[in-house]
Amino acid sequence: MKFTMFKVPSIRFSGKHHEESTSSFIKETDINVNQEYKKTLRTQSYTDICTKVQTHIQFNVEPSSASIHDRYIHLCDILLEPQSETLDNLTNTISLHPLLIDFFKASLNSWMICEQLLESIHQVNTNHQKVKQIIKLAQIRVPYGTKIYEELASYSSLANPLSEFGPQKFPTLLIDHKLLLKKLTTKHKRIKRKRKIIIFFKRVGGCALIASYAALAVALLVLACHGLVVTVASPGLIVCLFGLIKKTNLAKKNVKPSELKRVGAQLDVAAKGVYTMIKDLDTMGWLVRRLHNEVEFGKAMARKCFRTRKADVLEEVMREFRVHESCLLEQLEELEDHIYLSLLNVNRSRKLLVDEIIHISEN
Repeated sequence: MKFTMFKVPSIRFSGKHHEESTSSFIKETDINVNQEYKKTLRTQSYTDICTKVQTHIQFNVEPSSASIHDRYIHLCDILLEPQSETLDNLTNTISLHPLLIDFFKASLNSWMICEQLLESIHQVNTNHQKVKQIIKLAQIRVPYGTKIYEELASYSSLANPLSEFGPQKFPTLLIDHKLLLKKLTTKHKRIKRKRKIIIFFKRVGGCALIASYAALAVALLVLACHGLVVTVASPGLIVCLFGLIKKTNLAKKNVKPSELKRVGAQLDVAAKGVYTMIKDLDTMGWLVRRLHNEVEFGKAMARKCFRTRKADVLEEVMREFRVHESCLLEQLEELEDHIYLSLLNVNRSRKLLVDEIIHISEN
């Protein structure tokens, strides 16, 4: 299968993502989603990741079915960004929030699903070569009558490469990702609220401290008129003044709004990345189910034909196969395009979070 054109995948939204539980920055990503996908499919980064994957697995070579899996070994180790070594160095240098660690694990899982899907659709495309061969044999007819039924029986007996992505595969992944998204957005809201409260009380405390200074100054001026009294009272007032200053400094040391801002910004980036992965997984799940059914339809038609071994049934099946071939290749390309898009989104969200961590840490 060669990548020859950019095709906009059908974007499907189930409406079951519980957007009401997410922050406003998450809701904004629903706006003009299809336009964003079209823009992404035209970017150089999208073309690059397609080229890298296809170069690694040599997608344009027709391999034997036994060698397909070998072509996908170490794909993650080469193309996933940032690599695990980079993340290990980062976690050893900087203390990361546990939810950020969970984000990197979730993004790795999404990548591995895409990698498995690429391998599966590669196998689907390889199996489909039999359908093309059957159509050619049907056009020749004689003396390949027996041969064509053997090919039909062989094709119908092939396992559906997409069967491993059962009905619960993507729903289970979506549940895990939605749970992580809820944790990220909830924690982000709490940190944002806590930071506002701290800043408010610091401002109020500052005003109270200024008022206290003013009151002490007035008291000292009044006492200054009584020489003996001021000699006795001034040390106590001064001690009181330094006590207030010391207490304020201690409060400043214990409360760090900048730290809250740093963690909040990182959680924000992670939440956006998880939200994108949820949308991608939902769409891919639907595309996989559709392609799976198309493959099963082709196998059922092949079984029907070789079991009856009737000429009229063969002609009917060949007509269905021509339509089936067009639909299957279109669905293969559509799913493949969206897989590449998902790989790009995984890398992009991971790099954005690492950049956010490094940028804020340096400042």
